[in-house]
Amino acid sequence: MRRIALISCLVMASVALCGVVWAAVERRAAPCVAAHPMNIATLQPTHEFPLAAGRILAVDGRDGRLTVAHGPIPQFYLERMTGIFPVEDRTLLAGHSPGDKIRFELRRRHGRYVITRLENSN
Repeated sequence: MRRIALISCLVMASVALCGVVWAAVERRAAPCVAAHPMNIATLQPTHEFPLAAGRILAVDGRDGRLTVAHGPIPQFYLERMTGIFPVEDRTLLAGHSPGDKIRFELRRRHGRYVITRLENSN
């Protein structure tokens, strides 16, 4: 009889302890997304990436492209290499010639990298 009483006390204590633990877990759980709607379009990046650095090897004014030997570009996981990049606006090419050291910004547009900003850093 004593064993049965002892076992039932242990079972009830376990159930009570589980209830307390479960209540604590529910209080610490992350809030439901539906309860706090968020407009994803207004989210801002946590930091800006610096401009990439490189050297112009060729300027193609007719097609609006630059051939650039550049260092690593971490936001796109690009290693040091030479790439041919179209420019977003051909007016960016004005005043640039092969051999110029540049700093530039790349963006992904329709599956390709496009230079959207270009600065001379000679």
